[in-house]
Amino acid sequence: SYLLAAGALVGDRAADQDGTGITVENLYPSAQGDSAIIRILAEMGADIVWNQELGKVTVRKSDLHGITVDVGKTPDLVPTLAVLGACASGEMRITNARHVRYKETDRLHAMTVELSKMGVAISETDDELLIKGGESEIRGAVLHGWDDHRIVMALAVAGMVAGGTVIDGAESVAVSYPGFVRDMTRLGASIVEI
Repeated sequence: SYLLAAGALVGDRAADQDGTGITVENLYPSAQGDSAIIRILAEMGADIVWNQELGKVTVRKSDLHGITVDVGKTPDLVPTLAVLGACASGEMRITNARHVRYKETDRLHAMTVELSKMGVAISETDDELLIKGGESEIRGAVLHGWDDHRIVMALAVAGMVAGGTVIDGAESVAVSYPGFVRDMTRLGASIVEI
């Protein structure tokens, strides 16, 4: 979800001179909840095309708008969705999310705290996040990764939008995506591991 979100928000800063966007390969239809990001990005207005037969998804930098997303079956998308909502126009509501509080960390609270540091108008209830992207001007900040790989990767996408972002505890990405820094750098992110 992180590469597709980055593609929708900033495109391919490293090579997207002709507007071709980024392409992620080996994404075939599956029951995995994270694949819902393709549908969600399309609903938000992203210029995204999924060739299911070839397993290729291409996404271009797009003007996104907030929507309401029920994450009952896609809890791992919450950090990414929060970042997308922060950068979209209008209001993003992430609902049916109580169970996300019991992951590696309380992801609703972690995203509320960290995106607030970036100037995002975000609030949490017991069961949802409300992000007012149209009222937010996301800016770089010093952030905490909460020892949670998904929090760190989502905040890194936010950092591509808002330069000057520092995330402590970023080493946790190795748990699920050891090539994350390499792949984000290929998209044009400037990442320095300290």
